[in-house]
Amino acid sequence: MGRGASESSSNSGSSSVGSGGGSNSNSYLDRKVADVAEKQVVMLDESTTVAEAVKIMRQNDVSSVFVSRKGVPVGIVTERDVLYRVVAESRGPFKVALKDVMSSPLVTIDGSATVRDAISLMRQKGIRRLPVVAPGAGVGKEKAMLGLVTLKSVVGNMPSRSVELADVVSVPSSSGKAALAVVCPYCGSSFEGKQDLSKHIDRLHIGAGLLEGDLRQM
Repeated sequence: MGRGASESSSNSGSSSVGSGGGSNSNSYLDRKVADVAEKQVVMLDESTTVAEAVKIMRQNDVSSVFVSRKGVPVGIVTERDVLYRVVAESRGPFKVALKDVMSSPLVTIDGSATVRDAISLMRQKGIRRLPVVAPGAGVGKEKAMLGLVTLKSVVGNMPSRSVELADVVSVPSSSGKAALAVVCPYCGSSFEGKQDLSKHIDRLHIGAGLLEGDLRQM
């Protein structure tokens, strides 16, 4: 849930792993998140039951809902939250309120930030969804929600389906000599090669096929 076919090294021991069309990818990465955010978001009061929220999610064809308290966004509930925090724990969806299973506090990003900033923040926080708020919205104040950026939607909209964020770094090996490893741009895990990285990203972060075009050239 990446990277391209070409690798360039530097004296610092790290390098960008890119692919053909990298300039287009970089152009997308530098766009403002407000311009690429998904505008269809659903906001529900924290007292709403999980059962009602799931019904609304299905009606609106969304996989998550924002949770508000007195009109102010305070959390988010995803399909995964429902599965793991309600179904897996045998809790009744008609009795459990969103406030009891939401992820809070909300991690948000200013609409003037770049797509690159959004990906980095999601990686840092270990999340896949990032609410986009109006520029200048202060912490603790009512935030004007502009939309939602997800890891999957960002990568899916990138030219060549490539993210120019993977690094090749030098790491110690069992023999005591330095070895090169490819680092996942989302969680920081390191792998021996791009194939292992691709499988990891496909399984845990995004979905199948992200690196398919690049791997065929190896």
